[in-house]
Amino acid sequence: MMDRLSKPYIALMLTCLIWGTTYLVNKLGVTQIPVFLFTSTRQLISGGLLLMYLFIIRKHPWPDTKYLLFQGMMALFMITLGNGIGTYGLAYIDSGVSAILAAVSPVIIALLTIYLKPDEQLNRIGWLGIITGFGGVIMICFDKLAPAANHDSTVLGFIFTLISVVAWGFGSVISKTRHFEYSPLLAAGFQMFFGGIPLAIIALFVGVPNDFHVTTNMLIIWVYLIGLGSIVAFSCYIYALKHLPATLVSIQSYINPIIAIFLGVLFLQEKFSFQLIIGAVLTFIGVFLVNYSQYRRRKKSNL
Repeated sequence: MMDRLSKPYIALMLTCLIWGTTYLVNKLGVTQIPVFLFTSTRQLISGGLLLMYLFIIRKHPWPDTKYLLFQGMMALFMITLGNGIGTYGLAYIDSGVSAILAAVSPVIIALLTIYLKPDEQLNRIGWLGIITGFGGVIMICFDKLAPAANHDSTVLGFIFTLISVVAWGFGSVISKTRHFEYSPLLAAGFQMFFGGIPLAIIALFVGVPNDFHVTTNMLIIWVYLIGLGSIVAFSCYIYALKHLPATLVSIQSYINPIIAIFLGVLFLQEKFSFQLIIGAVLTFIGVFLVNYSQYRRRKKSNL
């Protein structure tokens, strides 16, 4: 019989593996598809498919109004601002810069937890892990940071990406303050669908270029991000967030760039450096320390 805690950890590992691949896919997407059309269709289709599965196939009961309002608020933070605005920022900055900014998320979540979820706040070992892991991500992505810093549009991308990171962190912690008996998949479905609506409205106002047409490559990108990046990975993230401390779940943003860059080494012939190895080691040490701090907390609470 699978241990009660092992399922959330497996879900978190799947989130890391899948979202580690979506850095490159997202970057390819925003260079070929109008950003708000790209992100709104992704969220609306993903959320719609997941909700159809739950209500039509699984016969899930319709939730109450309080639940829907709460998920609407979560959708604003997690999807509209956290994902949609972040994807918009990615159009202006290098993926390495985006990865470093995303790595600020665990720090923000750890700080917010002190005030909003004090029973999950980090101890000294956990904070050491957060700082060590963040240092590792900077080492991994530093080579990508320098060239982009001289580009004028980077400032705009930096601002949008930072807004998305803060919103994502805030949403992740707030979601831990309310407990509903409904399936985490239902939360993921409503958040993606509700969050996609404002993005679709923006897409309608912005419009698309006259010469825009859908290609096979675009369809592959859409299908990959809808199926794995959103339906599977976001559902796993919400499931892990329900069962594990927000600070522990947030460290997936440290693992993502490692996976992304190692995939670049394997499939895109990108350079493999000693700096990358050291950064990866520091990141994994940071992740271990955060996990160890939570293990000690659980052990102490069971005494």
